[in-house]
Amino acid sequence: MTAQFSADGGGIGTAVARRLVLADAAHQYTLAPVADAPVLVVELAPEEGAGTRASEYLRRKDTVARAIAVVDAEGGASDLAVPAEPLAAWAGTGLDEAFVDHLRTALPSTGRAQEAGSVDAALAALGPLMLLRTHAGEPQAHTEVLMCTRIRTIGAVFVRVARFDHAADAGVAELFASAFKYRTELEDFVRVEGNAYLGYEKDIEIEEKVTLVDDAAIWPLTKSLWTAVEKGDFPGFFTDPGYELSRWHFVQYNFEVLAPDDEVGHYAFQSRADGTYRLKMKKFAKDSLRRIETFRNGLEISGEDFEGYLAREFPELSFRRLPGLRRTKFDINVQSATTGHCFGIETDEITLSDGSGRKMRQVETEYLETRRHFGMDGTSIDSELSRLTSLVEAHLADLGIAASRGLYSKLSFLRDSSRSAEL
Repeated sequence: MTAQFSADGGGIGTAVARRLVLADAAHQYTLAPVADAPVLVVELAPEEGAGTRASEYLRRKDTVARAIAVVDAEGGASDLAVPAEPLAAWAGTGLDEAFVDHLRTALPSTGRAQEAGSVDAALAALGPLMLLRTHAGEPQAHTEVLMCTRIRTIGAVFVRVARFDHAADAGVAELFASAFKYRTELEDFVRVEGNAYLGYEKDIEIEEKVTLVDDAAIWPLTKSLWTAVEKGDFPGFFTDPGYELSRWHFVQYNFEVLAPDDEVGHYAFQSRADGTYRLKMKKFAKDSLRRIETFRNGLEISGEDFEGYLAREFPELSFRRLPGLRRTKFDINVQSATTGHCFGIETDEITLSDGSGRKMRQVETEYLETRRHFGMDGTSIDSELSRLTSLVEAHLADLGIAASRGLYSKLSFLRDSSRSAEL
């Protein structure tokens, strides 16, 4: 195994060679190392093209071994026999059982003479550590180092922490040794899930809206969009493992802020299950991609006296009450493998509570946060959000659902509904 990779059997192509490193978790966490735990470097299917990745998501089917090497304590690498049939290396909660059976036979051939029980104990220590993405067909060969940041039974996520240049014919041992030096880059943003994200533009909501013209049911639409992402029909995006879909329901009481001019916008009280309210405060003079959004939580407001609360807390503002609503929202949470930005594809149905039965259905695409990684770039949020919205539009068109892309807000819908009611 070398860094060079034949994309089509006819010479060095532009494919990216990918190598999954399975090793003792002690290489990433403060743990006592397990005796004789090997470091396995598993070559995966290549990726066509020369694209870089801020993150990559490997499911079981993505870990099928094309070649295997074991790296010894001195930094040397020995090739292992390739399985006679395609075998996945990682099966969600541990090494695939058939892969383990293969290793029991293959490892002793490298001189690792161990008792069977000892081999099994050493292999049990292994987990996804790194993913190496080697670009050998470019003017300067280089490798992206991605560290494992999340493991779920459905797959594992890796995040880019570094890249390094090297000779085009660098072998596995050299690549691993260089990558191993970078494993602690962004360490606590990678190994602690609660530290994994950064939100650009604090207190700013960034979203586009696709308003459905047709009377389309949003739950079947949500499932269709979700399936499309999972099938790979949204290139470069994958669903957030373990948090692919979230479902919401709100009862909401709405007020438009009329004055002063620099404070106009939309205030909404949302009822909570514990009897309190959450106040969502949006400041914007017109429908736009970016709007200031802040919250107050745990408000106790007796008798639904929202006007009294606003008068006490915001005496300098002028308000107009708008119709209340009920809102059901299904969020498909996705990540961009290219940029590390996370977005929601959010199907929405709004029903006014004024007895009119008036509804609005939308698919919102919203920026949520960014996975911390080497090469983070907040300036790519808008273009990646726009690309995602275009993919949503295309999917709606394929379903024959008429829709209008824009920035049409719920405040505009409430205003328009109030005008219609007054006619």
